[in-house]
Amino acid sequence: MGLAERRKNPRVQICDPISYLSLDPDEKMFQHNIAVVRNVSQTGIRIETFQAISATHITLMFFDLNTNQMEVRGEVIYCERNDCGQYNVGINLTGSSNENRLFVKALVKFYHYQKKKSHMAISPGIQN
Repeated sequence: MGLAERRKNPRVQICDPISYLSLDPDEKMFQHNIAVVRNVSQTGIRIETFQAISATHITLMFFDLNTNQMEVRGEVIYCERNDCGQYNVGINLTGSSNENRLFVKALVKFYHYQKKKSHMAISPGIQN
């Protein structure tokens, strides 16, 4: 038998660039870096990054379709090296439920917009 699923909410597979700030115990930034979001849910996110994250708390940031900066706090649950030599990082979103919802909604919306935009650029004039 496989591992039991512990997630409370289903994950949506996406591929969005994102920035993150690693925070020390006093909530001060000590590292700023970039990553790629691989999946999201209402309460969590998995990112892939080139560097291991040693911080327990981070702030995730990106710009939505209207160039508004979106931010949400998170708690690092795990950081594991993958087969490609990068790090998969599981994060529990610790903002309010409304902040988390708006952040995740904007990420998914951005992903679908970019996906549609790239498809249109590859095959202009073709209707699906």
